[in-house]
Amino acid sequence: MTFGLKRSDLQSLSITKLDDAHILFQNKRYSSAYYLAGYCIELGLKACISRLMLADVIPDKAFVNGIYQHSLRPLVNLAGLASVLKAKEDGDANFAANWAVVSEWNPETRYNTKDVHSAQLLLNAISDPKTGVLTWIKEHW
Repeated sequence: MTFGLKRSDLQSLSITKLDDAHILFQNKRYSSAYYLAGYCIELGLKACISRLMLADVIPDKAFVNGIYQHSLRPLVNLAGLASVLKAKEDGDANFAANWAVVSEWNPETRYNTKDVHSAQLLLNAISDPKTGVLTWIKEHW
């Protein structure tokens, strides 16, 4: 019996959510594209966290509970990437700008209306092949 999602599942879901967000954007569904694009990052960070899981070890309850949140900064911390993120921000102004855009996302945006500019800004911040946040996450998942 399998419990939960494997790291490969989280990686695949992350990429799929971003692909779906691009489709929504192309069809002028900007609010939904914005919302779904953020989940791409959440799932990517959870894939990073899954690397920390050890077979035959029951993790600390606070650690496990933390995984089930949606806030990106605490997920970065749980993944053990806070100092790596800080170093990347300090060394790459374009990445820092992209992270600033992405870090504004939260699941409550599902109740907000987003315009074409906001959705495009988030999609670019995630997708940029050199300084995009997903590119950085993939280095650690």
